[in-house]
Amino acid sequence: MMEPRNRVVQVSRFGDPERLEVVDAPLPTAGRGEVRVRVLASSLNYTEVLIRRHLYPQTMRLRPPFVMGYDVVGEIDQLGEGVRGFQFGDRVADMTVVGSNADYRTLLANDVARVPAGVDAAEAATLILSWTTAYQLLHRAARVQRGQRVLVHGAAGAVGQALLVLGRLAGLELWGTARREHMALVRELGATPIDYKHEDFTRVLPGGFDVIVDGVGEDGYRRSYAALKPGGLLCAIGFSASVQAQRRMLPIVMEIARLYLWRLLPGGKRARFYSVNAMRARHPAWFKEDLERLFGLLAKGAIRPRIAERISFDEVADAHRRLEAGGLEGKLVLCPDLSSRHNQRAWKFPDAKAAG
Repeated sequence: MMEPRNRVVQVSRFGDPERLEVVDAPLPTAGRGEVRVRVLASSLNYTEVLIRRHLYPQTMRLRPPFVMGYDVVGEIDQLGEGVRGFQFGDRVADMTVVGSNADYRTLLANDVARVPAGVDAAEAATLILSWTTAYQLLHRAARVQRGQRVLVHGAAGAVGQALLVLGRLAGLELWGTARREHMALVRELGATPIDYKHEDFTRVLPGGFDVIVDGVGEDGYRRSYAALKPGGLLCAIGFSASVQAQRRMLPIVMEIARLYLWRLLPGGKRARFYSVNAMRARHPAWFKEDLERLFGLLAKGAIRPRIAERISFDEVADAHRRLEAGGLEGKLVLCPDLSSRHNQRAWKFPDAKAAG
């Protein structure tokens, strides 16, 4: 019997999407305490643009080539020694940071969350990073209370949409900045839209916001900090403005470090940088608990993440270009079972000009 094929998406060098390639890799074997899964879905996140460009703090030590893939939903097809409580065919999920844009991969059995039967694998994958980040921002970091006023930057993005949906479930009063073409979406998700190019969000609420979530980092988060009420909290979660300006890592790190100095200023305002990986490292049980709670909401139909497109292996480079361009209203999800347009066993993606 022929051994299953294991295609992977790897980074050959840091840089543009053209540095991604699809290759055949050895089939992994589940070690002690591990399960091997046949990958059903792995969502693509803006964070992976940072990883590919060598701008993501958690992966700064990695050197190419390595396999991309921040999260995974898969079906167990092999049990390692000592694994109990799982069986072949169980569907599980994990946040892996790298390594999940593949046909097969191994996971630590103690780390995985169970995916309810009947839940769409691609929809489940969209929850792992973006929605768990949003849930923890609201309920672990900010500890929001019903009726609080919350501003979300990049409200039409993956984390932004999750924040609006979960914020509405928590009884919050919500505002969201977005492009003009996404105003209707922000309103549909229960927030007051703010056109960030033509409106000054610092003047929208004279008394200031209780909580602001900022993944953009325009002006080093200064305007977001200014828009807080006394005692309010700024949760910085990213720095897409600096990435788009192609700034280097050191100035970005300095801006993040400055957040913690602002707490010394008068007025009682607070600022922090939230990292889902740092939170998981400190409180590993929270991650699985929060993700499984989200899977439960998905199974009941209480939440419904948006999927822009399900893609195959040969579409990953173009998906990265779309992520960098922005404007997506849903997640791109790699589904290995989708047939590729190319059947070669190992090949490089064409460059942008050839693809255009």
